Amino acid sequence: MGGRGAASGISDKGRKYGTEYHSVLVKDNIKFVKYNFGNTTVPLETMSADKRRIYATINNQGKVKFITGYSKNGKLAWQIDVSGKAHYVDGKRINTPHIHIGNDHVNTKVKSLNKRYRKILHKAQEAWYNRNS
Repeated sequence: MGGRGAASGISDKGRKYGTEYHSVLVKDNIKFVKYNFGNTTVPLETMSADKRRIYATINNQGKVKFITGYSKNGKLAWQIDVSGKAHYVDGKRINTPHIHIGNDHVNTKVKSLNKRYRKILHKAQEAWYNRNS
């Protein structure tokens, strides 16, 4: 799990691959991670051999903030914003949770969650909030 350029071994912030996040839970194909440096951000790429791997990023308050999926080459493909501000697309408000399709948060398609992504969101939240049961 790493930031931009991490596949080269060093991120754009000069950090070695694998040092920006630490794993706090693995449930089925979902790995729950926390960012090690300040405000919560999503892993921009993964070197996981499991191409179905989904990451749920936990914020400093211990809540699921983002859920992300990756392409076959390990680059960010989609991101569910679980909390945060709504977005506006062509004057239409897209409430949170919503999904960004693409790897550039600013220039992505923002949509409401469809059935597939609502199921992923539910599975991740259920696993996280029942982790101590």
